[in-house]
Amino acid sequence: MEKLIKTSLHELILKKNFTEVYRHLWDTYYPTLLSFAESHLKSTELAEEVVSDILFQIWNKKEDIGKIEHMRIYLFTSVRNRCYRELSKRKKEQDVLRFTEEPIEALSTEVAIDPESTMLTGELAKIIAEVVENLPPRCQLIYKLIREQGYRNKDVAVQLGISINTIDVQLAIAVKKISFAISLYGQ
Repeated sequence: MEKLIKTSLHELILKKNFTEVYRHLWDTYYPTLLSFAESHLKSTELAEEVVSDILFQIWNKKEDIGKIEHMRIYLFTSVRNRCYRELSKRKKEQDVLRFTEEPIEALSTEVAIDPESTMLTGELAKIIAEVVENLPPRCQLIYKLIREQGYRNKDVAVQLGISINTIDVQLAIAVKKISFAISLYGQ
């Protein structure tokens, strides 16, 4: 069976019919790769993403497909390695989340002089805390690490395995939502 699959794939590669090569890879390997990835990740959605990415990467390097001698082994190894990276990334995110689940400290380090200021500061702190708790998980994590825990953007990017640009975008989303909530409070 493997020889038949290899031959027909090899013929498609020789004809440089890369759309058919991709379709062949998808039809032949996707179901078993998906099952394999699900067994590691325990998430159908993440497994689908991993397998699709691997197949797309191979198709993207179409000129090199012919150099892969054992396609099945190559695909399963690629999926396994990506699953391990995803699991490692998830573990890092969970470790970081454990440190950020502490309650938000008072926003002002100054002691309010009058009761009205104390009340306003407390209400604003509650509003901000509520907005932060309703942010998407990754956005919330990034905001808490940088704005509440004092980590640098670069350190958070390295820890989470994402770009600094992503950090900036996520912070901008958080600040925009907080600003909007505060502006509503003032009305």
